[in-house]
Amino acid sequence: MPDNLRLGDIVDDYCSRCKAVMNHSIISLVSGVPARTECRTCFSAHKYRNARGGRKRPSTKKDLFDAVLDQIGPIGPR
Repeated sequence: MPDNLRLGDIVDDYCSRCKAVMNHSIISLVSGVPARTECRTCFSAHKYRNARGGRKRPSTKKDLFDAVLDQIGPIGPR
Protein backbone atom coordinates (compact mmCIF):
# COMPACT_ATOMS: atom_id res chain seq x y z
CA MET A 1 0.00 0.00 0.00
CA PRO A 2 1.40 3.43 -0.84
CA ASP A 3 2.59 5.56 2.07
CA ASN A 4 1.03 8.80 0.84
CA LEU A 5 -2.70 7.99 0.86
CA ARG A 6 -5.15 10.90 0.94
CA LEU A 7 -8.90 11.28 1.33
CA GLY A 8 -10.65 10.45 -1.93
CA ASP A 9 -7.91 8.15 -3.21
CA ILE A 10 -9.07 4.90 -4.77
CA VAL A 11 -8.10 1.57 -3.16
CA ASP A 12 -9.24 -2.02 -3.61
CA ASP A 13 -11.35 -3.31 -0.75
CA TYR A 14 -13.95 -5.99 -0.10
CA CYS A 15 -17.51 -4.66 -0.34
CA SER A 16 -19.93 -6.41 1.99
CA ARG A 17 -22.91 -5.41 -0.15
CA CYS A 18 -21.41 -6.37 -3.56
CA LYS A 19 -19.69 -9.44 -2.02
CA ALA A 20 -16.54 -8.81 -4.10
CA VAL A 21 -13.30 -6.84 -4.11
CA MET A 22 -14.16 -3.55 -5.78
CA ASN A 23 -12.78 -0.01 -6.15
CA HIS A 24 -13.40 2.11 -3.06
CA SER A 25 -12.81 5.76 -2.18
CA ILE A 26 -11.13 6.55 1.13
CA ILE A 27 -13.49 8.58 3.32
CA SER A 28 -11.54 8.40 6.60
CA LEU A 29 -7.86 8.06 7.54
CA VAL A 30 -6.33 7.24 10.92
CA SER A 31 -2.56 7.65 11.16
CA GLY A 32 -2.25 7.44 7.38
CA VAL A 33 -4.15 4.14 7.15
CA PRO A 34 -7.68 4.00 5.68
CA ALA A 35 -10.32 3.57 8.39
CA ARG A 36 -13.51 3.83 6.30
CA THR A 37 -14.11 3.41 2.59
CA GLU A 38 -17.03 3.89 0.22
CA CYS A 39 -17.72 1.48 -2.64
CA ARG A 40 -17.63 3.25 -6.00
CA THR A 41 -20.18 0.77 -7.41
CA CYS A 42 -22.98 0.64 -4.82
CA PHE A 43 -21.92 3.66 -2.69
CA SER A 44 -22.10 1.78 0.62
CA ALA A 45 -19.67 2.94 3.32
CA HIS A 46 -17.95 0.53 5.69
CA LYS A 47 -14.75 0.02 7.63
CA TYR A 48 -11.63 -0.72 5.62
CA ARG A 49 -11.05 -4.47 5.29
CA ASN A 50 -7.74 -4.38 3.39
CA ALA A 51 -9.33 -6.33 0.49
CA ARG A 52 -10.05 -9.37 2.68
CA GLY A 53 -13.42 -11.01 2.23
CA GLY A 54 -16.03 -11.80 4.80
CA ARG A 55 -15.87 -14.77 7.13
CA LYS A 56 -16.20 -18.20 5.60
CA ARG A 57 -19.06 -20.14 7.08
CA PRO A 58 -18.60 -23.86 7.51
CA SER A 59 -20.64 -25.83 5.06
CA THR A 60 -23.46 -27.82 6.63
CA LYS A 61 -24.61 -29.47 3.40
CA LYS A 62 -22.12 -32.32 3.80
CA ASP A 63 -23.19 -32.82 7.42
CA LEU A 64 -26.87 -32.97 6.43
CA PHE A 65 -26.10 -35.39 3.60
CA ASP A 66 -24.19 -37.68 5.98
CA ALA A 67 -27.07 -37.54 8.49
CA VAL A 68 -29.55 -38.68 5.82
CA LEU A 69 -27.26 -41.51 4.76
CA ASP A 70 -26.90 -42.64 8.39
CA GLN A 71 -30.70 -42.89 8.70
CA ILE A 72 -31.00 -44.93 5.51
CA GLY A 73 -28.35 -47.46 6.46
CA PRO A 74 -25.89 -49.31 4.27
CA ILE A 75 -26.60 -49.33 0.55
CA GLY A 76 -25.35 -52.13 -1.65
CA PRO A 77 -26.19 -55.56 -3.05
CA ARG A 78 -28.50 -57.60 -0.83
